[in-house]
This record gives sequence, C-alpha cells and structure tokens, in this order.
Amino acid sequence: MGAGAARARAHEGARRALRRFIVSAVLAVVVTGCGGGGDGAGDAKPAAVVGRMAPTFSTTDLDGRNVRLVDYRGQTVVVNFWASWCIPCRKEFPLLARIDARPDVAVLGVVFNDTIANARKFMADQRAAWPGLRDDGGIAKAYRVGPGIPASIVIDPEGIVTVRHIGEFSSVDQLVGLPTATKSL
Repeated sequence: MGAGAARARAHEGARRALRRFIVSAVLAVVVTGCGGGGDGAGDAKPAAVVGRMAPTFSTTDLDGRNVRLVDYRGQTVVVNFWASWCIPCRKEFPLLARIDARPDVAVLGVVFNDTIANARKFMADQRAAWPGLRDDGGIAKAYRVGPGIPASIVIDPEGIVTVRHIGEFSSVDQLVGLPTATKSL
C-alpha cells in the first residue's frame, strides 16, 4: 500500500471518530434533557405546564406602571406573547380585543423582542386596552416561549395553566378554557 492510501485510510478513520463523537454528544444532550423536561422538580424557576400553577411574574407595562400576575388572581388571564413586526400577531390582535372585552377575562400582552416605541405605537394603532408588558426574557423563558411567536397561555382564576397555544389562533374558540362570553362581542 502506498503513502496516499495510508493517508486516505487515516483520514477516513478520523472522520468516523468525529462522527461517533458528534452522535455521542447529541445523545448526551437528548438524554440529559436539553430543553427541560421531567417533572420540573428542582428547576430554578417553574415552567408554564398545563395543569400546573402558572409561573408568577412582576414587570412594568409600556408606560412604566407595575404589573404583577398575582394581582389578576380570581379571573381568567390570557398571557399573549407578541411583537409589532410579527404578522400572525397582528392578525390575532382583533381576537384579543374580543377576549379582553369579556368582564371576567384579562389579557396581558408580553412584548417579545420588540422595541418599546414600536410596541407602544402598534398597541395605540390597534386601540388595545390591555397592558403591554416589558420582558427582559425572563417571562418568555418561564413560559417556554420563543423563538417563534405568537403564543397564548390561558390561566384559570386559581392560577392554573389550562391552555398553551403556540402560534396564531384564528378563533376565540381555539383558546379552550375561556369563560363563556356574558356580553356581545
């Protein structure tokens, strides 16, 4: 065998070793639960899981007023993650207005990767009456949202997550768990 063939065989062996390493690394990530998983016991912060208590948060709205999720206990809350640049978010804003018009439901719009100025302008243009909330990423992380939006999480009056809807919703009925409307929408 010549020197060229020996080099080719050595190169092929190195490529196989690299492939084995990559497969092992991927398996290690999957087995240890890269994105979370398990029952959440021991996690530093709880994640929004249907049937469990919603992660609490405290932040400010786009006008600097303090907003705490706990202040909405006793009513159904829709936490909606959105951005002014997100076309599906724009499409569902009229539906959020219909939901927000219900007397027993509060909508909290968490601004996701957008500027305060753009978010404020978009909410004003849409005549959104619910608070737009600032997020440094902590709320989105606790609610397991991103990178794709929109996302809507329904929390019942006792603080339990009842719905996680990732992506655009096209009808109010998609957010099962909302109280029946008591006035015309």
